[in-house]
Amino acid sequence: MRIRGGRRRRRAVVAGVVALALVAGACGGGGDEEADGAAEEAAAAEEADGAAEEAAAATTAAPTTTAVPTTTAVPTTTTQPEPTASTRPTCVLAPNANCSQVDLVGRNLAGMILPGIDLSGANLEGTLLNGAMLAGADLSGANLAGSALSNTNLAGANLNDVKAAGALFFRSNLSHASMVRADLTAAVLMEATMKSVNMTGALIGGLVERRSFWCNTIYADGTLRNDDCQIPVG
Repeated sequence: MRIRGGRRRRRAVVAGVVALALVAGACGGGGDEEADGAAEEAAAAEEADGAAEEAAAATTAAPTTTAVPTTTAVPTTTTQPEPTASTRPTCVLAPNANCSQVDLVGRNLAGMILPGIDLSGANLEGTLLNGAMLAGADLSGANLAGSALSNTNLAGANLNDVKAAGALFFRSNLSHASMVRADLTAAVLMEATMKSVNMTGALIGGLVERRSFWCNTIYADGTLRNDDCQIPVG
Protein backbone atom coordinates (compact mmCIF):
# COMPACT_ATOMS: atom_id res chain seq x y z
CA MET A 1 0.00 0.00 0.00
CA ARG A 2 2.86 2.41 0.79
CA ILE A 3 4.57 1.63 -2.54
CA ARG A 4 1.40 2.36 -4.54
CA GLY A 5 0.76 5.61 -2.66
CA GLY A 6 4.31 6.78 -3.31
CA ARG A 7 3.97 5.94 -6.97
CA ARG A 8 0.78 7.97 -7.26
CA ARG A 9 2.43 10.97 -5.58
CA ARG A 10 5.46 10.73 -7.93
CA ARG A 11 3.17 10.57 -10.99
CA ALA A 12 1.29 13.64 -9.77
CA VAL A 13 4.56 15.52 -9.33
CA VAL A 14 5.71 14.47 -12.81
CA ALA A 15 2.42 15.56 -14.34
CA GLY A 16 2.71 18.91 -12.61
CA VAL A 17 6.23 19.42 -13.91
CA VAL A 18 5.14 18.60 -17.45
CA ALA A 19 2.20 20.96 -17.20
CA LEU A 20 4.41 23.80 -15.97
CA ALA A 21 6.82 23.11 -18.79
CA LEU A 22 4.03 23.30 -21.36
CA VAL A 23 2.73 26.52 -19.89
CA ALA A 24 6.20 27.98 -19.92
CA GLY A 25 6.65 26.93 -23.53
CA ALA A 26 3.34 28.42 -24.50
CA CYS A 27 4.31 31.68 -22.94
CA GLY A 28 7.56 31.71 -24.92
CA GLY A 29 9.75 31.67 -21.82
CA GLY A 30 11.96 28.66 -22.53
CA GLY A 31 10.68 27.28 -25.76
CA ASP A 32 10.86 23.68 -26.84
CA GLU A 33 14.12 23.10 -25.06
CA GLU A 34 12.59 23.65 -21.65
CA ALA A 35 9.62 21.48 -22.56
CA ASP A 36 11.94 18.73 -23.76
CA GLY A 37 14.00 18.98 -20.56
CA ALA A 38 10.89 18.76 -18.42
CA ALA A 39 9.68 15.77 -20.39
CA GLU A 40 13.03 14.05 -19.98
CA GLU A 41 12.96 14.69 -16.23
CA ALA A 42 9.44 13.32 -16.05
CA ALA A 43 10.45 10.20 -17.98
CA ALA A 44 13.47 9.66 -15.73
CA ALA A 45 11.31 10.04 -12.63
CA GLU A 46 8.76 7.59 -14.06
CA GLU A 47 11.53 5.09 -14.87
CA ALA A 48 13.04 5.40 -11.36
CA ASP A 49 9.61 4.93 -9.85
CA GLY A 50 9.04 1.74 -11.89
CA ALA A 51 12.45 0.37 -10.95
CA ALA A 52 11.78 1.00 -7.26
CA GLU A 53 8.43 -0.76 -7.52
CA GLU A 54 9.98 -3.80 -9.28
CA ALA A 55 12.71 -4.01 -6.64
CA ALA A 56 10.14 -3.91 -3.87
CA ALA A 57 8.09 -6.63 -5.56
CA ALA A 58 11.16 -8.82 -6.11
CA THR A 59 12.18 -8.58 -2.49
CA THR A 60 10.04 -10.99 -0.50
CA ALA A 61 10.29 -11.71 3.17
CA ALA A 62 12.35 -14.79 3.90
CA PRO A 63 10.16 -17.50 5.36
CA THR A 64 10.66 -17.92 9.06
CA THR A 65 11.73 -21.32 10.27
CA THR A 66 10.46 -22.69 13.51
CA ALA A 67 13.09 -24.42 15.56
CA VAL A 68 12.11 -27.97 16.28
CA PRO A 69 12.54 -28.60 20.00
CA THR A 70 15.07 -31.25 20.71
CA THR A 71 14.08 -34.05 23.01
CA THR A 72 16.57 -35.59 25.36
CA ALA A 73 16.30 -39.31 25.63
CA VAL A 74 15.45 -40.36 29.17
CA PRO A 75 17.90 -42.99 30.38
CA THR A 76 16.17 -46.28 30.94
CA THR A 77 16.84 -48.29 34.02
CA THR A 78 17.04 -51.99 33.64
CA THR A 79 15.74 -53.99 36.54
CA GLN A 80 16.98 -57.48 37.07
CA PRO A 81 14.01 -59.83 36.72
CA GLU A 82 13.33 -62.34 39.44
CA PRO A 83 14.61 -65.78 38.43
CA THR A 84 11.95 -68.32 37.58
CA ALA A 85 11.98 -72.09 37.86
CA SER A 86 13.07 -72.36 34.23
CA THR A 87 15.88 -69.82 34.53
CA ARG A 88 17.31 -70.94 37.87
CA PRO A 89 20.44 -73.08 37.80
CA THR A 90 20.52 -76.70 38.85
CA CYS A 91 23.05 -78.48 40.99
CA VAL A 92 23.74 -81.73 42.80
CA LEU A 93 23.03 -81.31 46.49
CA ALA A 94 26.15 -82.18 48.46
CA PRO A 95 28.18 -80.84 51.38
CA ASN A 96 29.85 -77.51 50.49
CA ALA A 97 28.23 -77.54 47.02
CA ASN A 98 27.44 -74.29 45.26
CA CYS A 99 23.68 -74.39 44.79
CA SER A 100 23.03 -70.66 44.84
CA GLN A 101 19.73 -69.54 43.27
CA VAL A 102 18.46 -73.09 42.69
CA ASP A 103 14.76 -73.90 42.68
CA LEU A 104 13.82 -76.45 45.35
CA VAL A 105 10.21 -75.47 45.92
CA GLY A 106 8.30 -78.11 47.84
CA ARG A 107 11.16 -80.62 47.69
CA ASN A 108 11.62 -83.22 50.42
CA LEU A 109 15.14 -82.71 51.75
CA ALA A 110 14.48 -84.22 55.18
CA GLY A 111 17.50 -85.78 56.84
CA MET A 112 19.99 -84.69 54.15
CA ILE A 113 23.57 -84.06 55.28
CA LEU A 114 24.58 -80.77 53.64
CA PRO A 115 27.00 -78.87 55.91
CA GLY A 116 28.52 -75.75 54.35
CA ILE A 117 26.27 -75.86 51.27
CA ASP A 118 25.65 -72.57 49.44
CA LEU A 119 21.90 -72.08 49.05
CA SER A 120 22.00 -68.29 48.95
CA GLY A 121 19.05 -66.84 47.06
CA ALA A 122 17.58 -70.30 46.54
CA ASN A 123 13.84 -70.85 46.41
CA LEU A 124 12.99 -73.28 49.22
CA GLU A 125 9.38 -72.27 49.70
CA GLY A 126 7.43 -75.07 51.37
CA THR A 127 10.48 -77.34 51.38
CA LEU A 128 10.77 -80.11 54.00
CA LEU A 129 14.07 -79.76 55.81
CA ASN A 130 13.18 -81.75 58.94
CA GLY A 131 16.27 -83.29 60.53
CA ALA A 132 18.57 -81.90 57.82
CA MET A 133 22.19 -81.11 58.66
CA LEU A 134 22.84 -77.56 57.45
CA ALA A 135 25.53 -76.40 59.88
CA GLY A 136 27.54 -73.52 58.40
CA ALA A 137 25.30 -73.36 55.33
CA ASP A 138 24.77 -70.13 53.43
CA LEU A 139 21.03 -69.44 53.18
CA SER A 140 21.30 -65.66 52.86
CA GLY A 141 18.45 -64.18 50.84
CA ALA A 142 16.85 -67.60 50.38
CA ASN A 143 13.09 -68.08 50.35
CA LEU A 144 12.11 -70.36 53.24
CA ALA A 145 8.51 -69.20 53.47
CA GLY A 146 6.29 -71.95 54.86
CA SER A 147 9.16 -74.44 55.05
CA ALA A 148 9.46 -77.06 57.82
CA LEU A 149 12.69 -77.07 59.82
CA SER A 150 11.94 -79.37 62.75
CA ASN A 151 15.11 -80.71 64.41
CA THR A 152 17.18 -79.02 61.69
CA ASN A 153 20.78 -78.22 62.53
CA LEU A 154 21.48 -74.63 61.43
CA ALA A 155 24.37 -73.95 63.80
CA GLY A 156 26.57 -71.17 62.45
CA ALA A 157 24.43 -70.83 59.33
CA ASN A 158 24.07 -67.55 57.42
CA LEU A 159 20.38 -66.64 57.38
CA ASN A 160 20.77 -62.92 56.68
CA ASP A 161 17.84 -61.44 54.70
CA VAL A 162 16.18 -64.85 54.56
CA LYS A 163 12.45 -64.85 53.81
CA ALA A 164 11.06 -67.29 56.36
CA ALA A 165 7.53 -66.00 56.85
CA GLY A 166 5.36 -68.78 58.30
CA ALA A 167 8.29 -71.19 58.61
CA LEU A 168 8.38 -73.74 61.44
CA PHE A 169 11.52 -73.88 63.58
CA PHE A 170 10.69 -76.69 66.02
CA ARG A 171 13.64 -77.78 68.14
CA SER A 172 15.95 -76.29 65.52
CA ASN A 173 19.55 -75.59 66.48
CA LEU A 174 20.32 -71.97 65.52
CA SER A 175 23.34 -71.51 67.79
CA HIS A 176 25.74 -68.84 66.46
CA ALA A 177 23.57 -68.34 63.39
CA SER A 178 23.27 -64.92 61.77
CA MET A 179 19.67 -63.83 61.12
CA VAL A 180 20.19 -60.14 60.38
CA ARG A 181 17.10 -58.62 58.71
CA ALA A 182 15.51 -62.07 58.47
CA ASP A 183 11.79 -62.03 57.73
CA LEU A 184 10.23 -64.14 60.49
CA THR A 185 6.72 -62.80 60.10
CA ALA A 186 4.24 -65.29 61.61
CA ALA A 187 6.99 -67.89 61.92
CA VAL A 188 7.00 -70.42 64.77
CA LEU A 189 10.04 -70.61 67.02
CA MET A 190 9.36 -73.47 69.43
CA GLU A 191 11.91 -75.10 71.74
CA ALA A 192 14.65 -73.83 69.42
CA THR A 193 18.21 -73.26 70.57
CA MET A 194 18.86 -69.54 70.24
CA LYS A 195 22.34 -69.18 71.69
CA SER A 196 24.58 -66.35 70.45
CA VAL A 197 22.27 -65.60 67.51
CA ASN A 198 22.33 -62.19 65.80
CA MET A 199 18.75 -61.15 64.95
CA THR A 200 19.41 -57.44 64.42
CA GLY A 201 16.69 -55.83 62.29
CA ALA A 202 14.69 -59.05 61.90
CA LEU A 203 10.98 -58.76 61.11
CA ILE A 204 9.13 -60.48 63.97
CA GLY A 205 5.52 -59.38 63.49
CA GLY A 206 3.30 -62.28 64.56
CA LEU A 207 6.30 -64.43 65.54
CA VAL A 208 5.25 -67.28 67.86
CA GLU A 209 7.83 -68.05 70.56
CA ARG A 210 7.43 -71.06 72.80
CA ARG A 211 10.00 -72.41 75.27
CA SER A 212 13.04 -71.58 73.18
CA PHE A 213 16.49 -71.31 74.76
CA TRP A 214 17.75 -67.72 74.72
CA CYS A 215 21.30 -66.95 75.73
CA ASN A 216 23.61 -64.12 74.63
CA THR A 217 21.37 -63.43 71.62
CA ILE A 218 21.00 -60.01 69.98
CA TYR A 219 17.28 -59.62 69.46
CA ALA A 220 15.54 -57.78 66.62
CA ASP A 221 15.48 -54.46 68.49
CA GLY A 222 19.17 -54.69 69.37
CA THR A 223 18.65 -55.76 72.98
CA LEU A 224 20.50 -58.70 74.47
CA ARG A 225 18.43 -61.69 75.46
CA ASN A 226 19.82 -63.85 78.22
CA ASP A 227 16.56 -65.39 79.39
CA ASP A 228 17.96 -68.87 79.91
CA CYS A 229 21.66 -68.39 80.45
CA GLN A 230 22.98 -70.12 83.53
CA ILE A 231 25.12 -67.82 85.59
CA PRO A 232 27.84 -69.78 87.33
CA VAL A 233 27.84 -69.43 91.12
CA GLY A 234 31.03 -68.81 93.10
